[in-house]
Amino acid sequence: MTVTLDNGTLRLEVNPRVGGSVVRFDALTKSGAVALMRPGQASESDPNQLAMYPLVPWSNRIAGGGFHWRGNDYTFAAELEGEPLPTHGDGWKREWHILEQTEQTLRLELRSNEQPPFNYTAELCYCLNGTQLEVTLEVTHHGNTLVPYGLGLHPWFERREGTRIEASAEGVWEVDAAQLPTRWRHIATGEAWDFAKARTLPVDKIDNLFTGWNGHARLHLTQSNDLAQPGGALTLVVNAAPTVSRYLVFSPDQNANFFCFEPVDHDVNAHHFDNPSAHGLVELAEGEKHTYRCCFNWVR
Repeated sequence: MTVTLDNGTLRLEVNPRVGGSVVRFDALTKSGAVALMRPGQASESDPNQLAMYPLVPWSNRIAGGGFHWRGNDYTFAAELEGEPLPTHGDGWKREWHILEQTEQTLRLELRSNEQPPFNYTAELCYCLNGTQLEVTLEVTHHGNTLVPYGLGLHPWFERREGTRIEASAEGVWEVDAAQLPTRWRHIATGEAWDFAKARTLPVDKIDNLFTGWNGHARLHLTQSNDLAQPGGALTLVVNAAPTVSRYLVFSPDQNANFFCFEPVDHDVNAHHFDNPSAHGLVELAEGEKHTYRCCFNWVR
């Protein structure tokens, strides 16, 4: 069963039972509701067919099916169909429980110890505030060993002709056939992946993580109708906390009807770098917390 928040300007539908995922996120205009993220169906059980889901206790892939940490080896099953590596942890595949619900706020909780060494409680809060959706994700570690955590969000957007991304970054990770990072490079001014100024998505596949982000982005979305702004376009501004200095862009190619813009706080496969904390992971002792914040603001 889904939960709907509505403040008269925005409407948010969430399914706690399906990874705490957002089913729909709409702007309420005089002409009707306009989807600000790719809309899903309330009956859908696959988070990848919905509008957005949380990433906890890590984002994206881990090479080799696991990692070595403080003298121990940990392995994880690859549970995503067609994906040979463990992806996104377990938060997006679990049922979350409602802690608090009002007309404009929903607070969810997940208790998990299904993937050792991760033993945590996560709280996910969605709040509608004017033209803004505020999302807070916080994880508390319960295990008696130090464990690295990473957090993020995985929104999906409709890709149409004229869709543009504006999100300045210093560099990008190139990847291999398994979508694992191989080489970091600076982004050259004016190149196809330079989103410092509003730029359309690349013609070919992109599934890469960008670093040195200032936490501010503008997504210029093109609508299939004229319910939004004149010309059928609208803008969604993304503002993330200073610790969220990375984003990942994914879209199969120019024929795809979607793209993802994922604000995350760590690099893909950060667990395998020599200094994982330098790549964004946060090591937590028992009782310690790590918090992630990101806002999505509809620009009228």
